[in-house]
Amino acid sequence: MPNFVKNHAYFGLIVMLVVVSSMSSQSVFGHGLGGETHPPVTMDGRDVTLSINISPSTFDPNDSERYITINLNESKSQSVVEHVTFMFELKKDGEKIFRRMFHDDLGNLTIKVINDGSDEIKIKGDLSPALESWMRTATEPVIMTGPVFNSGGLYEYKIEILTADSDFNFLDKRVELIGAISLAEHNTYTVIDSSQKPRTVNIISYFDKIENFEFDSNKISFSMPFDWNQDLQQISVIHQEVRISEDFSEFLHTKYDAKINNIKIKDDAVTIDDYSSDGRTVHIVMNQEDLKQIKEQAKQKSDSDMYFELSLSNDVILPLEATTPDLRYQTYLSWNPDIIKTGEDVTFFLETKELFTDKSNKNIEYDIEMSSNGSSIYKKHVFGSVNSETPDEFQFEFSPEHVGTIKLDVSNIEGNSLSDVNFLLVVKPQEIKKFPIKLESINSDTYDGKYLVDLTWFPNTLGLGESEFVMTFYEKDSKLPVRGATYDFVLIKNGTEIHRKSGLASAGGTFENFVFVEQETGDLTVRIEKIAGTDEYVEIPINVTPEFPFGISIMFVMIILILTVSTKYIKNFQYDV
Repeated sequence: MPNFVKNHAYFGLIVMLVVVSSMSSQSVFGHGLGGETHPPVTMDGRDVTLSINISPSTFDPNDSERYITINLNESKSQSVVEHVTFMFELKKDGEKIFRRMFHDDLGNLTIKVINDGSDEIKIKGDLSPALESWMRTATEPVIMTGPVFNSGGLYEYKIEILTADSDFNFLDKRVELIGAISLAEHNTYTVIDSSQKPRTVNIISYFDKIENFEFDSNKISFSMPFDWNQDLQQISVIHQEVRISEDFSEFLHTKYDAKINNIKIKDDAVTIDDYSSDGRTVHIVMNQEDLKQIKEQAKQKSDSDMYFELSLSNDVILPLEATTPDLRYQTYLSWNPDIIKTGEDVTFFLETKELFTDKSNKNIEYDIEMSSNGSSIYKKHVFGSVNSETPDEFQFEFSPEHVGTIKLDVSNIEGNSLSDVNFLLVVKPQEIKKFPIKLESINSDTYDGKYLVDLTWFPNTLGLGESEFVMTFYEKDSKLPVRGATYDFVLIKNGTEIHRKSGLASAGGTFENFVFVEQETGDLTVRIEKIAGTDEYVEIPINVTPEFPFGISIMFVMIILILTVSTKYIKNFQYDV
């Protein structure tokens, strides 16, 4: 996929076209995103091209004004066809919104649409003397008020060209153009992360309305109406944007996996964009061939909906890539070690390529700045290189207060103010290796509890399989064990409780076992609640790796060896008998 696709500002209008002939008229069918340019059609012995656009192309319920423009030009010379009369019909969800006749002497019809909250569509303008069709006044375009655009999604249209070149030059054979324009729908959702804090996720659909949004277990899912039985030749691309707020650090990753109707789609259909908006935008783009390949399998889940899943990949994929807004440079960012933690030296690698040029390696200057929670934590003016096989490097050690999302800006490349990119990366806390971990209890009122809990887990690096959590409860003031202490042992992932068990520490100490499986890997929270029958609790974040810890791997190897030796011994024993 071309790298410019990752910048939302350059997605532009995506044209979806198919030509179909009709016995009574020449018809063209299409489906466009915010706008559409039809392929040339023959009108009175010459080829003409019609385009239709809706602006702005993203539906905003707070924006009451929108413009529809319809242009008719000669295909070869691109000159405007004058004195055109259009019969214009607009539908949504199969229901007609309006069917009216319009005229423009210059062939460039503009309709200003105003949603005034009324239930009736009204039109203001002058009337053409030929067919009493609506046309602009001397000072204003045609104005249409009423419930025309009430939501995002697909708007079907049919345009018939009745006259051209003269108000009274009626075409012997009408030209009919049929298609649909997608008005992007913007949906905002609030989710709760593993620290019980609200985070924002935006879904922007460039095809149809979004339904059934859910966030669960490091996975975002939603659906969209889609007819899998339709002729996919009319669909050029399906494009969805998932925008993740900058502070939602646990859902920021170097790679995402996506599924449509439970089918994993190819990696290059999912791209990361940290530049187009605040936070991160993950683009899911399926072209016509991609849709054809999964069509039959997708219909097994639903033939009337498209179900999307976006989840964090278990893989760390570097480098991250970004293109400057002026399309002059492409920048690659990677770092070592792959997982950034506080208290460790991290080496960053920046590689810059100049686009659309055959220039060889040369020296350049640019600025780097990293910020945490809006505050700058690192700045450097770099004397580096472009088009070099050796990346520029710099090092930094993150402090505990930097845990979370870090924004890294690369700006003023070669002194160009529009040559800048930014990336989002995540800093994790340093693993606590000294056991037991001493935790002070808190309560919902004063946050000053009266208990201490010593917590240790085995293996120290948590992974797939069984783990043991050892707890000892103490009174905070006396430091004496709390005998007969009751408690609830709770595991939380992405704000959702995945395990709870009540227990009793008879002599102040006890343990709980839990078997981690694949879907429970990643960042979790251990919470010990209702300590000694109170509302006090302690909690601590943990990380469960998607692979078996080394110690457990050795144990499995030993088990296999023991079984092998035992089997051989049993066979020998049988033979001896």
